Amino acid sequence: KPSTDIARIEHDLKRVTGLTTSEGEKYEFDCVVSNCDSVRTHRELLEGSNVASKFEGRRKYEPACSGVVLYLGLKKRYEHLLHHNFVFSKDPHREFDYIYNRGRPAPDPTAYVCAPSSSEPGVAPPGGEALYVLVHTPYLRPDHNWSEMLPKYREVILDKLEYTGKMKGLRDNIATESHLTPEGIHKRYRVLNGAIYGLASHGKYLGAFKPANRSKDLKGLYLAGGAAHPGPGMPMVMMSGWIAGDSVDQDSQAGKLAGSKR
Repeated sequence: KPSTDIARIEHDLKRVTGLTTSEGEKYEFDCVVSNCDSVRTHRELLEGSNVASKFEGRRKYEPACSGVVLYLGLKKRYEHLLHHNFVFSKDPHREFDYIYNRGRPAPDPTAYVCAPSSSEPGVAPPGGEALYVLVHTPYLRPDHNWSEMLPKYREVILDKLEYTGKMKGLRDNIATESHLTPEGIHKRYRVLNGAIYGLASHGKYLGAFKPANRSKDLKGLYLAGGAAHPGPGMPMVMMSGWIAGDSVDQDSQAGKLAGSKR
């Protein structure tokens, strides 16, 4: 049923046999479609199995970048903002060096700013705004403690918006606020190290060859989501789900699943 936490995908080394919930309840299934991150599916739901070992041994899986999101309920609107806006770093090469090479949040980040009331006035009280701000960060490292890092980086982001984004008085106009950090993304969405774009797309294989939707190692296991073929982004993720579902249908019709009619 919805919102049930899954602890393990059960199998007999060759094919899926069911699921075990975090409360220890077991259910028999002939197939499982996992839209959890493909790497975490193997590391956590198939932990200790030869299936996980084969998957891990195939190549090195590096997460894509993560991000910090600020949700700001404002008492005023900034009329120069469109629905979608970018406030760019002065030096994107330096920004990328921090994110991808140093593994540290960039001191001068690029910010994506969504101001939805510019096209949908009903999303905020009259004269107000429901601002969504996304800044890319490195994926979660062992030495990252975002409960300590966020307060300082929040100030960096707000400075960027106030000065470069010409949103004067932003701090004084925040009526309500929430946030999401790489730690929160990692826990909430079960993605690898808080990555918001699945697996990194650089390198020899991961640019075009994401993990297949039909498992090569375990019959009845299908993968969907941003860390499976064809990759991240809403259209790609929807295609991923379609391909996984179609693969289940094809295998069932062909009698390749344990419970399918032959």
